Amino acid sequence: MPKVDARIALARLIEERIDELGVDRADFVRDAGFIQKSTLTRYLRGYSKLPLSQLPDVVEALQLNERDERRVLLMCLAQSCVGPAMELIERNMRPDNFDVD
Repeated sequence: MPKVDARIALARLIEERIDELGVDRADFVRDAGFIQKSTLTRYLRGYSKLPLSQLPDVVEALQLNERDERRVLLMCLAQSCVGPAMELIERNMRPDNFDVD
């Protein structure tokens, strides 16, 4: 998945999950470790990428299951990794490589 596509897919997934949970944006900003609401807005519009260091807080705030955690992690990695490095990551982190529920 190209970097821009990964960033947009991840942003959409986060926005959809926020809406699905009915979480107030200000609460999500705080719980997910964003510095301010405008940081989340820039991210959701695809202007910036989600740092890996913030991923645990985002995953917890979104209440994701293990399979979705892996998807989000792969999308987050795809924002920065390309070519053979990303192929290696994807090959070794496919959901079918793990026993989930």
